[in-house]
Amino acid sequence: MIDRITGFKVSQWAAEGEVRKKQIHDEYEKAKNSGIAGVQYISALRASANLINTAVKTSKYIEPGKINEIEIDNDFFWNTIEHSKNVSNEEMQELIAKIIAGEYNASGIYSMSTLQVVKMLGKLELELFEKICSLLVSEEQIPQKLFSLLSDERNFMNELQIDFGSLQTLQSLGLFLPNEMRRSANNLEKKNYRITYFDKNILFAPENENVSTIEIPNFFGLSVVGKQILKHINPQYKEKYFAWLNENYKIPGYKIIK
Repeated sequence: MIDRITGFKVSQWAAEGEVRKKQIHDEYEKAKNSGIAGVQYISALRASANLINTAVKTSKYIEPGKINEIEIDNDFFWNTIEHSKNVSNEEMQELIAKIIAGEYNASGIYSMSTLQVVKMLGKLELELFEKICSLLVSEEQIPQKLFSLLSDERNFMNELQIDFGSLQTLQSLGLFLPNEMRRSANNLEKKNYRITYFDKNILFAPENENVSTIEIPNFFGLSVVGKQILKHINPQYKEKYFAWLNENYKIPGYKIIK
């Protein structure tokens, strides 16, 4: 199907990748001083190269043997294909390739809002999102306390080169929900409560019989689009942050048990 979309055998393009890149570079050098006609040629050349490079990357993520005829009215799929023509950055091409493959493997899992966010993302924003997702607790929330003015939190965040402005940038792009959130739940059965950080757990137990609720510390949560894109990036585990959570993530009426 990718061959039909691009009009080119992706396997051949992948095998001849470096040769083709040099050909495109040489064509660009010849055309760039040719006025409007040169600009138009370069634009078409760039769109074709971007599309095929993204298609080569997409082919790695298609489930083996998967045959899924995408419907003509699947606006997300076809508009994402169209958008790929405008993206030359390798990291962004990789993200778009994973999303295209995801939609091909299981049609209907993305919404048009996902595409709108992807269109606003550049290399720097994607790297920032990947960095800040290294602070996610239970895969979807960042404790509000991290953005306090207390020296311990401020020093820790300075080490990571993340501040509240970083979060606001990602909120404006629709990757995080716009407002701080809070959450509570009944716990009449006095059950333990677990939070996760990558493959590590922190377990909280009620301190006494009077505890009947769980009050989750205020947090900033991922949006639906943020959760979808998170699947396609690689945030890194931070040992210092895990230690910080053990010292600073507090649930009233609960204690950490080992």
